Amino acid sequence: MSLQARPPSGPMLRILLLEDSVLDAELVTEALASADLAAAMERVDTAADFTRAVQEGRWDIILADYRLPAFDGLSALEIAQARAPGTPFVFVSGALGEEVAVEALKRGATDYVLKHSLDRLPGTVLRALAEAHERTEKRHAQDALQTLLEQQTALLHELDHRVKNNLQLLLSLIGIEIRQAEGGPVREVLGRMRERLQALAAAHRDLYDGKGSARFDASSFAKGLCQELTSGLSDVRIVPEFEVENVEVEAAKAAPIALLFNEIVVNALTHAYRERHGKLKLTLRIRDGILLFQLSDDAFSPQEKETAQNSASGTVLKALSRQLDARVEWPPDEPATLVRVTMPAQDVS
Repeated sequence: MSLQARPPSGPMLRILLLEDSVLDAELVTEALASADLAAAMERVDTAADFTRAVQEGRWDIILADYRLPAFDGLSALEIAQARAPGTPFVFVSGALGEEVAVEALKRGATDYVLKHSLDRLPGTVLRALAEAHERTEKRHAQDALQTLLEQQTALLHELDHRVKNNLQLLLSLIGIEIRQAEGGPVREVLGRMRERLQALAAAHRDLYDGKGSARFDASSFAKGLCQELTSGLSDVRIVPEFEVENVEVEAAKAAPIALLFNEIVVNALTHAYRERHGKLKLTLRIRDGILLFQLSDDAFSPQEKETAQNSASGTVLKALSRQLDARVEWPPDEPATLVRVTMPAQDVS
């Protein structure tokens, strides 16, 4: 049965009313009309009619009695939640105890109004509609954010793929140039360029590991770098040892830190371990806001330390140090320490 609260002069509320009493239905209609709410209402009083109405219609709100001769409001609530999720559901009952009301709200009812207090019904309906509208807007905003996130993630993956391909192409081109180079110095320079590009590729791989990250795991990178470079030595045996704590840096610093670590380690292996076995002890930690990156062994000879320091005074290392505000030291009074790098850690965790 269809009821109308008043002739429409604005947007009509579409209300489904589960009520077996025609008189009570008229009282509900009158309560809404007295508050100047335009409402087109359909009354049903059986489970079959309620289920059909919920499934076929798009209702602004559902009002339901708690007890009917062959049906009940909680069953109606379950049907509404399954077939019309998000639709406000308000119980309008002649007798609804506190425990029953609390249980109804726990199961998902929006609110309840007692039939002897129908003057509360218009305010309850308006509040329920406002809350539903707010939930809908929030859901739309979340959906929009999720769509934007998916688009940005797809763009990140595409950028990651292209960067990897370009780095691999550059490595391949340098490999060709190395094979075709006739002079030893040219091969050495190209070899150093290839090592730097490999360090960049490794940093990029660690940073964008299929999902992207705002932080770069400097600890994992440094350990992997030392293991890879020491395993590639053919004439000497250098065993890496680690005293490394978890250190992450912002993504923007991943490339310069990777290149700085690479320059330091390659220089050490090339000039401080000539024709001898030893250990490459890597220390990486943060103390008092300062990141420490240090290479040491049981002891370095003065000649080894001098050769490594003189060979590390190049433009690349100086530029990277300036970019990171890093300080590179070669402690003359610490035989076991080859090189110590410190830098501010305000953007490091």
